[in-house]
Amino acid sequence: MTRRPLFYGLCLLIGVLLSGIGGLMHPLLTGDGAAQLSTIARTAHWRAIHWSLLFGLAFMYTGLIGVALRHGETAGSAPGRAGILLAGFGFSVWSLNILFMVGAGWQLARAFTTADTGLAGTHAVFVYDMLHPAGLAAERLATFMLGLVAYTFGWAIRNGMVWPRWLAWIAWVVAALNGAVAIVFDEFSPNFLYYGQALFVMWLAATAVVMLTDRGLGARG
Repeated sequence: MTRRPLFYGLCLLIGVLLSGIGGLMHPLLTGDGAAQLSTIARTAHWRAIHWSLLFGLAFMYTGLIGVALRHGETAGSAPGRAGILLAGFGFSVWSLNILFMVGAGWQLARAFTTADTGLAGTHAVFVYDMLHPAGLAAERLATFMLGLVAYTFGWAIRNGMVWPRWLAWIAWVVAALNGAVAIVFDEFSPNFLYYGQALFVMWLAATAVVMLTDRGLGARG
């Protein structure tokens, strides 16, 4: 096994771990804007959680580049290229709400809890309530896009015939579930969207294991 394929496999695994840790540590945001800002302010590692998620996205996308390259000289090359292009857009949209939360969300929560007057706190809640729905809409679109990414990579794996077929079937199941969740549930039901995203990350975890144990990587890397 050469360094380059090992690098992509490790990136995918690191990304999955960072996303998993960040997701498990993330508190559930329930209630109105004021309640959510209070939860954010009370979460000691709020920024660390979201930076873990953001860096996880970067590592996972890098790992997916390796998946596309692995199938570059096979019959799965075309869907592999399509998958990485879709992933570039999907991951960018996926990051929008996380970027909002690590920046504006955190600052608004601090302003809400340290406001000298009730008016200042009301302003913080107003800004949060106006901006956060855009981030939730991005989560919904990202969930749908991740379904398309899983679908195309499923065909890359199926047509490439260098990795086990069950990995492609899992990708298609993830694609169907993510598409259904994004269509059926609106952006104000974020927990369902997160479950769909978690399934995608779990598929990436299985892909990382297959990638790191692929004996053919050394010859093709």
